[in-house]
Amino acid sequence: MELFLNKTSPYARLVLTVAHELGVAGRIRCVWIDPWAETARLAEHNPLAKIPALVTPAGTRLVESDCIVQYLLAVVDDHRLVPGDVEARAQMLYRQGVAKGMMDCAFGVTIRRRFGDAEDSVLTRRWLEALPRAVAALEAAQRARPPGADHDLGDLTTAVALSYCDLRIPELAWRVEAPALAALVDRLAQRPSLAATAPA
Repeated sequence: MELFLNKTSPYARLVLTVAHELGVAGRIRCVWIDPWAETARLAEHNPLAKIPALVTPAGTRLVESDCIVQYLLAVVDDHRLVPGDVEARAQMLYRQGVAKGMMDCAFGVTIRRRFGDAEDSVLTRRWLEALPRAVAALEAAQRARPPGADHDLGDLTTAVALSYCDLRIPELAWRVEAPALAALVDRLAQRPSLAATAPA
């Protein structure tokens, strides 16, 4: 398998983190690429010219982090990261969805700032206003979980999203209002999968 990625993309980091968790990272050849400087090369594997993109051993090209994660779960037929119980899975998917949306907001703000778009544009304001609400929702969800609950895909997505916010949107200062979430993220940061994929 070939995975096209860069060091700071939270989407690529999530895929690589899951690969480590599932024990398949050693079967993936990482192709480090700048999606802005190497658009034509990346577009050969993803028509959207976005990362991550995965090429399977059979040559099938997969795009979007959620699709790639689902493929990796199928490769190993491993369900540890996705609860089998329907309601437990729904709760996990809620946390995963909020965290992924948070990732989208933070990435959108970052790109607009990078390319000089107005800081007070409607979209930038909307995304920045959504981030504290997402933190509050994830904090409430974390507090409602039983102590010692096994980590899952929702947790990994949360850890990657909040780590990306720390890197790109430090003014969010989310830890002050979310101690349970901070404890979760700090605990997960010690896992080999997240330590190995931390942005340099």
